[in-house]
Amino acid sequence: MKILITGLNGIIGWNIFKTASKLLPQTAGTYREAHPGLANLNVTRLDAESAEALKALLHAAQPEIIIHSWAMCDLDLCEQIPAMAEKVNEEGTRLLLEAARGLASLKRFVYISTDHVFDGETGDYTEEDVPRPKHVYGRTKYEAEKQVQASGLPWQILRPGLVIGDSLQGRKGPRDFLLTRIRAGKPTHYFTDEWRSPIPAPEMAERVTAIACSNESGIFHVAGREVFSRYELAQKIARDHGYTTEHVFPRLRSEDRWASIRPKNLSLKSLRNI
Repeated sequence: MKILITGLNGIIGWNIFKTASKLLPQTAGTYREAHPGLANLNVTRLDAESAEALKALLHAAQPEIIIHSWAMCDLDLCEQIPAMAEKVNEEGTRLLLEAARGLASLKRFVYISTDHVFDGETGDYTEEDVPRPKHVYGRTKYEAEKQVQASGLPWQILRPGLVIGDSLQGRKGPRDFLLTRIRAGKPTHYFTDEWRSPIPAPEMAERVTAIACSNESGIFHVAGREVFSRYELAQKIARDHGYTTEHVFPRLRSEDRWASIRPKNLSLKSLRNI
């Protein structure tokens, strides 16, 4: 099975690539920013905004499965530069779908979406709930979901919970960000009134790979079984890595600059058996 994974600079893409590569030797990946950790791997630098580059890459790789995880996912930055979020998350997905339509080898297009397609008013969202995004990031990801569904390609849409684990750079993602600040003695504030369904990165990657290699189709939620506030989760991460919680402080969503768009409860449940 030949799999191509986009977005190795992100925590989700990087962990899926590591897991899939162990199981499927023909796994390939794309990245945007070079990093020493990518040396000697089956990876290619890709400008996902170039239609010609995308077509050339797919023609050369002839993947059977494409897992598209590359995205602009910084919530605040998406609000500040919405045109860039639309270009990366919507237009980038559209261009990749167009390039993929010409692939005779393709069996499945797997889109990595987000729990942020929901408004957070109720929590415990399942695959049957209708997305109602509150902010630019969620809206652009939901628009990309709709593009995938209308593409005419065999598709899956996977919505992970908050992914906790290693990043390629050692500083991205919730865990690495917090631990870097703790080691530097810097205070970090987390919401006591925002709830998520965190999932360890290795578990997320294993489940995504299994779903992608299955013959199932449709939408899948890939999340942990427990629900934590962001503050509770930060305390847990600190303790799990042998640190005290003296640099972890509580705050409310109402204190944030973007308070009006911060979802309250993005916890996920799955009705799928995979």
